[in-house]
Amino acid sequence: MVASGLHAALAPKSVAIIGASDNPHKVGGRPILYMRRYGFKGSIYPINPARATVQGYKAFPNLDALPEAPDLVIVAVSGEETLRAVQACAARGVKVAVVIASGFGELGESGRTVQQAMVSAARGAGMRLIGPNCQGLANFATGVVANFSTIFNEMEGKDGPVAIVSQSGATSQAIYALARQKGLGVRHVHATGNEADVTIADLAREVLLDEGVGLLLLYMEAIHDPAALAEAARVARARDLPIVAVKAGRTASGQKAASSHTGALASEDRVVDAFLEKHAIWRVPDPHGLVAAAELYLAGRRPAGKRLVFISNSGASCVMAADLAEQRRIPLAPFSEKARAELAKVLPGFATVSNPIDVTGALLGNSRLIGAVLPILGEDRQSELVLLGMPVAGAGYDVPGFARDLADFAERYGHAVAVAAPQPEVRAEFSKAGVVTFSRESEAIEALVQLAEHSALLRRKPAKDVAVATLPAVPPGATRFMNEAESLALLAAAGIPAIPHRLCGTEDEVRAAFESLGGPVALKACSRDAPHKSELGLVALGVASAEAAAEFRRQRDTLVSIGASVEGILVAKMAARGRELALGARVDPQFGPVVLVGAGGIYLEALKDFALLLPPFGADDVLAALARLHIAPLLAGVRGEPPRDLAAVAAIAVRLGEAMLGWRGEIASIDVNPVIVFEKGRGAVAVDALIERDLGG
Repeated sequence: MVASGLHAALAPKSVAIIGASDNPHKVGGRPILYMRRYGFKGSIYPINPARATVQGYKAFPNLDALPEAPDLVIVAVSGEETLRAVQACAARGVKVAVVIASGFGELGESGRTVQQAMVSAARGAGMRLIGPNCQGLANFATGVVANFSTIFNEMEGKDGPVAIVSQSGATSQAIYALARQKGLGVRHVHATGNEADVTIADLAREVLLDEGVGLLLLYMEAIHDPAALAEAARVARARDLPIVAVKAGRTASGQKAASSHTGALASEDRVVDAFLEKHAIWRVPDPHGLVAAAELYLAGRRPAGKRLVFISNSGASCVMAADLAEQRRIPLAPFSEKARAELAKVLPGFATVSNPIDVTGALLGNSRLIGAVLPILGEDRQSELVLLGMPVAGAGYDVPGFARDLADFAERYGHAVAVAAPQPEVRAEFSKAGVVTFSRESEAIEALVQLAEHSALLRRKPAKDVAVATLPAVPPGATRFMNEAESLALLAAAGIPAIPHRLCGTEDEVRAAFESLGGPVALKACSRDAPHKSELGLVALGVASAEAAAEFRRQRDTLVSIGASVEGILVAKMAARGRELALGARVDPQFGPVVLVGAGGIYLEALKDFALLLPPFGADDVLAALARLHIAPLLAGVRGEPPRDLAAVAAIAVRLGEAMLGWRGEIASIDVNPVIVFEKGRGAVAVDALIERDLGG
């Protein structure tokens, strides 16, 4: 990993505060209060020319008066003084400056000018700049709380395995509060503000070097440096360390003009989803989602699947759990015949031996029921997740015993386990035993499934960057779109199977093409000025020999009537019957090439049943994406229909991704719709294609 120069931000030997205040409740005073309270061992240098001391520390008139160049400086002055302070830090040899003041890049052009002057001063001296417009940093392992938030007064800091990095200062504190309410220790709480220099990714990478961190929570409004975030995710994956993120701002502001189907569908937010999934970062909608499964992550289990067993002393809870599992498509684990027979021996005669397991009210009289059931499930090896629902417990129930039984089961068999109980005193007993608790069963199930699905992402081997096989040259041209014949030809030359076709300029050529291709054909007008032909009536399917010449004339005349160039009429062989899929690709201005796979044909944009992938990726990634589509059951074969050749589709998608990497700067987008997918083992073929050149601008 490239050195970030940010070690001094999290573990400085000395800290100065420009604009230091003797009032511990002012912006320039809180960092001093906090560093004293939380045990910072280094030197603290208040900078305040109007005072001899600040909060008991000797004050200095300026940076030059200090006995040393401080590692970290908190800039707590505003207005024009901010720029002068940053310039002074750069001149003094400061390693990191945290600029708290606002009123810069977030306010418009004049503010951006001043902000850029700060960055220039910092970079010219090799200094890193955090902010401006940020709440600051907090590292409870070193006691460096260079932060002015009130939250560390209201909720005492406690060192622990959670790290929080956020663009928003207020949101960083909200996440901190939610984590502390769960009893979690939080080591790092960092806010990046305007990210004029240091980004979320920069601080994330630095935090991941801390061996005491076991879970990283991110709040992002923009991903300014995808490559740096990808590198941070790589480091996290190597440590088996989960990253959970909120990416706010679900807009299409970064999207290019939607001139192609892929461009219209692959919105910025869907691309963000694909980027985060590729790098095993779990996306949630809000700060509550960031901490929902935190305790399960930190328990260290990484389940190999998401087959769930639900156990309860309430039949109603079992019914509701079964409903939720079906709604969320969560597999309830089946039991082997041997396990069912063993369960029947230990459960009351009126209890069922299916999943969910209702141990009934007999639990009140027999505290060993749960302890007897659990080993049977463990030995059956049919499940990875276990949730114990206890809607009621109290006097007469051996809750500490239940807790020991569940904790011992998890340790012995490696299951991820949780308890849902509305009574705080019941949850407290399970927490003492190290079992993660929830007040609601639905929250517990969602968190367990998140853990299982995220664990699967973390296990997935990332695709390696490989040299792209030789690609054909993109034919030169000044027009934005290639016609269909040119598009199909280029794809075929790149190794993507295309339907046999001929481009015809006369009726005689149409007749010859018909004879050559054999049987009914498709006729489609070719014009760079009419990239989307169906809407203009420029497609005819299943045309017989006797109709071909007339259809040729009709399409040619239609092109002339709308003022479009006439480049010929494409005559193509009619593909055998199969399932229609769509593939496409475009270049996202921030994340680079993006490949789409989904349900195809004329309903592509209406159904929006597709997934996005960021190359490079492998065939397994494509197959996993296809399995998530709503049409996945149709591709697998239903009501006697054969399964489709998804391996062939995956190969085409992989090659399309490689081509987009190789043609970067030449091709803006590619639509391949439909791709006809035949029976398993019989391949797939591109029937229609549209390639858009990258002409810049």
